[in-house]
Amino acid sequence: MRLLWRLGPGTLAITALLLLFAARWHRNDPGTAALEPAVRFVEISEQAGIHFIHNNGATGKKYMPETIGSGVAFLDYDNDGWQDLLFINSTNWPGDKSRHSTLKLYRNNGDGTFTDVTRQAGLDIEMYGMGVAVGDYDNDGYEDIYITGIGPNHLFRNTLGDPGRKPGQPIFQEVTQQAGVEGVPPPGMPLRWKWSTSAAWLDYDKDGKLDLFVCNYVKWSPKTDIRCGRPDGSKQYCPPESYEGVCCTLYHNEGGGRFRDVSAETGIRSLKTAGKSFGIAVADYNGDGWPDIAVANDTWPNFLFVNQGGKRFVEKGIESGLAEEEGGKAKAGMGIDTADWNNDGKFGLTVGNFTAEGLSLFRNDSTGSDILFTNVSSQDAIAATSLNYLTFGCLFFDYDLDGRQDLLAANGHIDDLVHLSNTMISYRERPLLYRNLGQGRFEEVGLQAGLRQQVVGRGLAYGDIDNDGDLDVALIDNGGRARLFRNEGGNRHRWIRFRTVGSRSNREGIGALIRVTVGAVTQSQYVHSGGSFLSECQREPTFGLGSAMQADRIEIMWPSGAVDRIGPLAANHQYLVNEGQGAVIDPRFKPGRE
Repeated sequence: MRLLWRLGPGTLAITALLLLFAARWHRNDPGTAALEPAVRFVEISEQAGIHFIHNNGATGKKYMPETIGSGVAFLDYDNDGWQDLLFINSTNWPGDKSRHSTLKLYRNNGDGTFTDVTRQAGLDIEMYGMGVAVGDYDNDGYEDIYITGIGPNHLFRNTLGDPGRKPGQPIFQEVTQQAGVEGVPPPGMPLRWKWSTSAAWLDYDKDGKLDLFVCNYVKWSPKTDIRCGRPDGSKQYCPPESYEGVCCTLYHNEGGGRFRDVSAETGIRSLKTAGKSFGIAVADYNGDGWPDIAVANDTWPNFLFVNQGGKRFVEKGIESGLAEEEGGKAKAGMGIDTADWNNDGKFGLTVGNFTAEGLSLFRNDSTGSDILFTNVSSQDAIAATSLNYLTFGCLFFDYDLDGRQDLLAANGHIDDLVHLSNTMISYRERPLLYRNLGQGRFEEVGLQAGLRQQVVGRGLAYGDIDNDGDLDVALIDNGGRARLFRNEGGNRHRWIRFRTVGSRSNREGIGALIRVTVGAVTQSQYVHSGGSFLSECQREPTFGLGSAMQADRIEIMWPSGAVDRIGPLAANHQYLVNEGQGAVIDPRFKPGRE
């Protein structure tokens, strides 16, 4: 989070020229008018019953965590076929006036509205929360929740699948200490000031049980908080260069509800891997069948942990081209996501960066086992059109269901007075939506799509709240209210969606690679956890089919090594795929309005 006032006048002049170029490029692009999307995102938070207000604890002390915000998750915690919403909240600092603020779980009523069920679910707890990861770690068929933040992290086990469960019993039971996943404090610091950010479930050794990867940020506490001042002598938030970075943590699922910290023995924790980690994206980037881990670091080279047969990881951020920009300088990486965005069968990346750095878009140019990423954001003006934005949440999704992965970014500065030093930059910023035009080209269409709200964007996720096929969006406004945007018009194109259930693989099929072929085009998506920033998207992958009436061929490569080949399958259905048993129309899915 490199503060803009630290940039020299030469850098600001170059930034201004690039922004001018971006504006001219957009106006002169002959395809802009013709490609205006028919899809609009309509904010429905209030009418849907979403009244969440984020509390970052800010009272003027300018403590660094206040600028980070929190995440949001789509999940179906009760297996009723409707996507519910979980918002992560923070709280006041010790010694400040108490204000009751907790996580908020909203149950989807299936009629366009949500009901706050936080208390009866057992999630009415206060903590300085940050991130969320959703996954069925005990393979009982119900999704569990892991929450990160300042102090101990929290693991909540979903008890709805318990045979002896009593009526009225809270749905989620905290099992953090029994599981051994409270978190690892930096050397010399107490657990109460450990700072964890994003997390993701994955089966890195493919033993059929979900393991847990946790990003950690910097060594910080109110006692060690550094004062950074403005020219007028007032305090402002310090950049991350002021603090020492911390290693990430990898937990191995031992079974029986227990995890073991394997960070050191797997190469995740070492003298060379202390970063300032914010985001995580899991995929098999070199095609060897093992999940690798990409990590976005703030003012520190990004990491790429390459899986060595499920036993160790080797960090290859520099060698792969992911770690730094072309000039050999690390950017301020926030959110990160992965997708086969050009439908070539390889998984590229996007990384959200600080103001004047622009969004990064990486194409996967790997050959064999050697991973190579090429930053192509300047080739289609993604970098230029995002230069005056500060991006936290970022994700790939096919919002118009045309068969190409689009890109959405949640933006908002960290300095509420940034406009005093640069009138081109604002604290509150609108989201950016890049429509994928194919052949490596993207067009920014956020305003045309209705994304005009100025927010301090942080956590960002997608999910189909009304079961109409297209993907809706939830966003956290740091220190403000949650935003829920309904996708209107995305389902003018056709779609197909899959819910995977593993047998030899983990129950949710996390890590399964699904390839869908329509005509001569093959799309690829993972069943995955993680991505974006501090958030979790809907588990079931959605594929846009354009005008096609069916998907011709579907291939599912499970973590166990099993491969299911099915199809053709008719469009506009969600299918249940049990490992090794083929596909049926998902009986859990209740189609919504078209």
